[in-house]
Amino acid sequence: MKEKENPEKLSRRDFLKKSSSVVAASAVGAAAMAAPAILRAQNINSKLNVGMIGPGSRGCSIIRATKDFQEARFTDLCETYPPNLEEARNLAGNPAVRTWTDWEKMLGQKDLDAVIIATPLYLHVPMSIAALEAGKHVFSEKSMGLNMKQCNAMLAAAQKHSDKVYLVGYQSRLNDSLKMVKKLVQDGSFGKITQFYCHFDRNQSWRRNDVPPEWDRLLNWRLYTEYCGGLLTEVVTHEIDQVMDILGGMPVNASFYGKIMVYKDGRENHDSIMGTWEMEDGVLVVGTGHLSNSSRGSGWTMLGTHGTGEGYGGTLKLYWEKQARHLDTLGIKHKFTQVQLGQSLKESENPNTTPAKEITFEVDADYDKATAREIRHFYDCILNGTKPVMDAVSCRNTSIAALMAYHSSMDGGRQWTRQQVEALG
Repeated sequence: MKEKENPEKLSRRDFLKKSSSVVAASAVGAAAMAAPAILRAQNINSKLNVGMIGPGSRGCSIIRATKDFQEARFTDLCETYPPNLEEARNLAGNPAVRTWTDWEKMLGQKDLDAVIIATPLYLHVPMSIAALEAGKHVFSEKSMGLNMKQCNAMLAAAQKHSDKVYLVGYQSRLNDSLKMVKKLVQDGSFGKITQFYCHFDRNQSWRRNDVPPEWDRLLNWRLYTEYCGGLLTEVVTHEIDQVMDILGGMPVNASFYGKIMVYKDGRENHDSIMGTWEMEDGVLVVGTGHLSNSSRGSGWTMLGTHGTGEGYGGTLKLYWEKQARHLDTLGIKHKFTQVQLGQSLKESENPNTTPAKEITFEVDADYDKATAREIRHFYDCILNGTKPVMDAVSCRNTSIAALMAYHSSMDGGRQWTRQQVEALG
């Protein structure tokens, strides 16, 4: 039966009261979670019933990219802002979709199999834990949690409910370009990796001015510390996640500066950040993010003793050092290093490197297709017992990396270690 609540009667106080209760649980050690072998008890040919909590801009993008999937359908939508709820209802492609303003009531629907959570960051963990406890599979947008206490509680809940799928939306881990780079790094093709540069740059204020005054703070949640960690937890976290995935390790410390340089509008989170992480193996990672220049977009550059890799928007560029053209004599052989000694370079090319080997990846470069791929991975984990690529243990580690940088940026650039951040949990 369709919920008949009036969204306009839900006050901001009630919304926050319902949204902010965090289920406390002690953290369990970072042992890898076994992949749940999950097949639905009912007819395997029937569709998964999926609910969306928080269909704002990102949530509606997910609906738009996946509504025609044959293995699932959107049966429930929960949103407190009426225009968002109406847009999502029109997109869902299901005339019988149920709409809610109370996410706890939505989770009480026994025929609901899974939920996708696309709310502000501070709500990810309480909603995810409640969903797992209600017997639902959970896809949560990144980051895992707002703080260390939330991340520890989330890991404990995911391990307690290991019969349910839980994963976080770090969709770049599914990129074909990332898989290729990881293989090249593992094969030693780049030699010793020494530095990374990663960034997420936009030219937008992040502030919505087209909303009623009573909704201003909630809908502009990215600007305020009570809701998220700004650039570091919302966008730059994607880039450090890729670095960690390639290197297979974590940062040990972070030193970041943050400033509000352009948008003097009462926001609390910085509009420009820059700093460094030091990885466990000594690799130095420079991270930047800002909201006033988009020329570099989002991506990363990896520097090694034998070559350089650049990953930007579905395009991978590989360069090999001129001095390292003897890679074949080191036992490193693959299709990108077949360069003859003494090969001439054009004057316009860098005299220190070989011409770039450029490879494009269609899905990686397409926002909607990449979104569809990650949600299909979620459904595959539920239906076929596939191990989540974006699992609770590794996603907690990425949140720790983002929180190290965030606390440093809010502390005048002082170095924060992993141990300091973990001690806050």
